[in-house]
Amino acid sequence: MDGAALLSPQTQNYSPGQVVALESVMDWLATPEERRPQIFRLFGYAGTGKTTIAKTIAAACRGHVVFMAFTGKAALQMRRSGCHGAATIHSTIYQPVDGKDGSVTYVINKESDCVGASLIVIDECSMVGEELAKDILSFGRPVLVLGDPAQLPPVSSAGYFTEADPDAMLTEIHRQAEGNPIIALATMIRQGDVPQTWDRGGAVRMVPRGTLTAQEVVQADQVIVGTHTLRNGFNKRIRRTLGRSGPAPEIGDRLLCLKNDKSMGIFNGGLFSVREMLHRKRGSNKFRMKLVDDDNAKRGAFITSVRQEFFLGGAEDLHWKDLKHSQQFDYGYAMTCHKAQGSQWRHVIVYDESDLFRDDAHRWLYTAVTRAQKRLTLVAD
Repeated sequence: MDGAALLSPQTQNYSPGQVVALESVMDWLATPEERRPQIFRLFGYAGTGKTTIAKTIAAACRGHVVFMAFTGKAALQMRRSGCHGAATIHSTIYQPVDGKDGSVTYVINKESDCVGASLIVIDECSMVGEELAKDILSFGRPVLVLGDPAQLPPVSSAGYFTEADPDAMLTEIHRQAEGNPIIALATMIRQGDVPQTWDRGGAVRMVPRGTLTAQEVVQADQVIVGTHTLRNGFNKRIRRTLGRSGPAPEIGDRLLCLKNDKSMGIFNGGLFSVREMLHRKRGSNKFRMKLVDDDNAKRGAFITSVRQEFFLGGAEDLHWKDLKHSQQFDYGYAMTCHKAQGSQWRHVIVYDESDLFRDDAHRWLYTAVTRAQKRLTLVAD
């Protein structure tokens, strides 16, 4: 750890809380390896400078630092924020192995950038489940995880790193984020003050239900809702607007992965596009499709097989045995807030269904709002 690098002029702009967090991470890394906990949890609210602290630490590290996130969208945002080489966890720690039967299995990459890294930094850590976390920790390197305790509690299969209290907690908005209207609105929501009207020059709009046109909805990068009922309705309407009126997938459709399939390198919440619809055998109950990964342009197209019920209806009645040797997808133009966790998009439309989540209402709305990077349209009653 190069202490001189941490005393650069940029650190003079840090708040007292950020200085304390920075020093805590430094002390952790300076601890002899045999006595140092492998994980350091740096948590903070939106706009408090978690990534800034991580970049400062990385710049002072001798050796290489690996930046990772659960989703491609989060990794892209890390790169835009100056985290050089940030990529998805899965693409960084796993490698595909071709089987003799043409199948592909993903295994730990023994030549991953994580091998010998001075530090591994993971953003949006609440999305990481136990199996994935243990694969990361298997490299034996120090891991700095970044998380936001104001977000929705992670789903049952995730949250490995958030099960313990933070080692450092950031609460004060970083001065670089003070003028960001999305961060300002998120902060008000987190503090329990949800405004009835909010308009900040197009960056943030609050509009009543029924006022957005179909074209306005289609032009957003992502629609976020609370319930599967509204999600299904929006996916149907958006597809109709795009000229795809039939229930079956078509070339160009956006699909959302509903369940991990590590053997294929696809994970819950990932977004994909249909490149090609493959021949369907007579009497088959599955759609065979060639998909491309929206979050990983370097990955080539791959073939997946999905039960027709996921698109035609009746998927909830399938027995687990019916799902063997297949993957689970649905349309992804609209998704629930829980599925959106860990990702961000430039322009997001949020349909406020927070009241349905009772004690977690503010967490739901806070999480949904902070999925927007540049432009937010919040639709409420």
